[in-house]
Amino acid sequence: MKTLKTNFQQIFILILIIINFSCNNNLEHTKLITKELKTSWKFRKLSDNEWYPSTVPGTVHTDLYDNGLIPDPFYGENEQKLKWIEDETWEYQSDFELDDHIFNKNHIELNFKGLDTYAEVRLNDSLILSADNMFRSWAVECKNLLKKSGNRLSILFHSPMKLNRSKVDSLPYHLPAGNDREDKKVSVFTRKAPYHFGWDWGPRFVTAGIWQPIEIVAWNTVRISDFQIFQLDVFDNQAVLKVEMEIESVMDKIIVFKLLNKDVLIEEKEIKLIKGKNKFYHQFKIENPKLWWTNGLGEAHLYNFSIEILENGSLIDYKATRFGIRTIEVVQEPDSIGKSFYFKLNGVPVFMKGANYIPQDNFLPRVSKGKYEELILAAKKVNMNMLRVWGGGIYENKLFYDLCDENGILVWQDFMFACSMYPGDSAFLSNVKLEAIENVKRIRNHPSIALWCGNNEMQVAWERWGYQKAFGYSEADSAKIYEDYLKVFHDILPQTVNRLDSGRFYWPSSPNSAPSGWEEEAQSGDIHYWGVWWGKEPFSAYEKYVGRFMSEYGFQSLPLYSTVESFSADSDCYLVSAVMKAHNKHPIGFETIDEYMRRDYKVPEDLNNYVFVSQLLQAEGMKTAIEAHRRAMPDCMGTLYWQFNDCWPVASWSGIDYYGKWKAFHYYLRKLYAPVLVSPVYRDEKLNVHLVSDNLEDKNVTLKMTLMDFDGAVIWSLDKEVIMKANTSELIYSEELKDLLDKPRNKIGEGYDKRKIFFHVEIIENDLLQAENNLFFAKIKDLMLPKAEIQYNEVQQDGKFGIKLISNVFTKNVFIDYPDDKGNFSDNYFDLLPGEVKTVWIDLDKKEFREKVKIKSLIDRFNIPNSR
Repeated sequence: MKTLKTNFQQIFILILIIINFSCNNNLEHTKLITKELKTSWKFRKLSDNEWYPSTVPGTVHTDLYDNGLIPDPFYGENEQKLKWIEDETWEYQSDFELDDHIFNKNHIELNFKGLDTYAEVRLNDSLILSADNMFRSWAVECKNLLKKSGNRLSILFHSPMKLNRSKVDSLPYHLPAGNDREDKKVSVFTRKAPYHFGWDWGPRFVTAGIWQPIEIVAWNTVRISDFQIFQLDVFDNQAVLKVEMEIESVMDKIIVFKLLNKDVLIEEKEIKLIKGKNKFYHQFKIENPKLWWTNGLGEAHLYNFSIEILENGSLIDYKATRFGIRTIEVVQEPDSIGKSFYFKLNGVPVFMKGANYIPQDNFLPRVSKGKYEELILAAKKVNMNMLRVWGGGIYENKLFYDLCDENGILVWQDFMFACSMYPGDSAFLSNVKLEAIENVKRIRNHPSIALWCGNNEMQVAWERWGYQKAFGYSEADSAKIYEDYLKVFHDILPQTVNRLDSGRFYWPSSPNSAPSGWEEEAQSGDIHYWGVWWGKEPFSAYEKYVGRFMSEYGFQSLPLYSTVESFSADSDCYLVSAVMKAHNKHPIGFETIDEYMRRDYKVPEDLNNYVFVSQLLQAEGMKTAIEAHRRAMPDCMGTLYWQFNDCWPVASWSGIDYYGKWKAFHYYLRKLYAPVLVSPVYRDEKLNVHLVSDNLEDKNVTLKMTLMDFDGAVIWSLDKEVIMKANTSELIYSEELKDLLDKPRNKIGEGYDKRKIFFHVEIIENDLLQAENNLFFAKIKDLMLPKAEIQYNEVQQDGKFGIKLISNVFTKNVFIDYPDDKGNFSDNYFDLLPGEVKTVWIDLDKKEFREKVKIKSLIDRFNIPNSR
């Protein structure tokens, strides 16, 4: 009996094993398989016989560099030495095999996620694709060409210059493209990242290559080809959503569809498929939805939706997406000034605080996941709530938008057109249309997308940059060029957005342009103000030229000195060296920095100190601009400075350099973009104090004001209880400076010296400092700053390491000097009041801090004759 029982158990176990194997085999047979083709790649210049190993995804420049065939493109003056690369044809090749799970599928596709740009693709000697757009992906069914082993994929990348020079010659007029530094400007004919052809902050590296993954996709009878979530309505206690999916089937059949929120089943039903593409819609509700909010206003809550399709109980295909429930609109309503321009999120007007984002590298595939995370976190840390993906770069990858979704950063999304005029032939327009369709569909599910913008500066350029005269256009030429412009930006792009992403706002061109100039321009829309820098107007002009939404303005500085050392030899580390000039692409960049510096600062003689002062100059100039924009709330409802980051090591308008190192300006942003800003202004002998709040509720706060000298002697002080009004700006104090100095308790008498005093203001709520600011009554170069004795002690609290600093006198711009500063300090480049104890938390271990960090201040950087 025992033997019989044992035999029965063994037979039962064997049956289970057979069933499990059968189910797994059936699952493997039915489900879709995706495999990345990234190994065994090699490349060569077509005119050479020698092959070299390559990295995919990658670029020809990085492959040449990795094989020791060219020097570092970013070092010295190597940019010009490598220009020959753009005129060559390059071939990439991979030999690969297919395992049975893939080869036995009924359908096998090669999906090319991104080819840069003109590519002929051959599989086993058969031409399967001719690509002509860096911004598009390509899918090719190739089951009939594939073998189990001995497959060869070959890709030829042709030179955009050689292909398109004839197009330049064929037009009866020249199309403007100021960034393209060649006589024959082919960039406007090439659907490729415009900045690759050069810009006034970036080098010219017209690279080529497989810049996005190539995937093998294998399936049998059914697959999900598209999946989107749309928001129909949002109420306080309910959100109504719609799932839209496209399922491709090779035959009529019935499958099971499941919709899930995380692991919670929302819907399960049978659906009938017909041969071909099947579109299905399903409406569903989320009770008591958690809304998605921007950084600083609440949680950026994300739902995790997924769909599954099953056949005979086996999973065939699966798609997932994250979704944020929120309402977003751009409000343009007539008012006393003209017409408003602001973003309303979940029914709340939100002042946008952010920057213009450019691609993080000239060679895009080497931007790591860590660099994306680091950069978006740097935006969040300084209280940003918007980034503009500028139109001279790329439509960013999924990771970028995912990180913006997670961190509550809205995205102003440009289409990839900038500072040029483009052709209007049918082939070009068709290519643009397909590009727009693909990228709108790819990006639209992200809650971070706030609007779509047609282009950067093209309308204003056409109206006010003098193209017609500079290029000698006839009336017929002008009419044709502008007609082609309208086809793209007032026809193709808005129609695509309205059809595929109708809930989002489309803005034809940034900035809004008015032919009559500033007075009309400032009444509505967005503004790019470049009177400071290009026009060399003083920083105080930022206080005058404030529009409804400031989407571009900026000022250059040099990167950290350790970054300068990364691209130059010691012998080249001086301001007017050829190498330094090669790393500032503005034609008179250093001359402009120097002119402004001489207005406001003593000019250091050595480059290391010059770098430091250039960053303070930028930070103080941008402080003037941002405070003016925020003070003008609600008439002005956004400030996006130029520019957030760099694509190579360079002197530019960025607040964070190529290596992710924070300049002084980015540290300043922690206070400038804080939810509460207190902004004192001294103009026409009057002292005004403005209070700006992004909070959505009124709050009772204390305004603390002190007028003192640099040694700490208090001339006048006042504490005042005020109501900080929600989501607005208000003037909360105003008085003539002379009246403060004439107060009975003032000991300074009539002989006060504006170079020796300053005004300090704080906002306190429940004994906690919410905002503070300092105001000076003379230019920084004229201040009679005393020599400071800064002392500090190391502290440890709740697992955090920091230092407590104190100075005997007022100390301007205390600088914690760390050569690889990527926001490692809770504050930096700050002013230290006499006797004030300030704690700075440090994201370094004690050993590295002690070995690499030095503490300095502005007055240590050079001998100031006025110092005491």
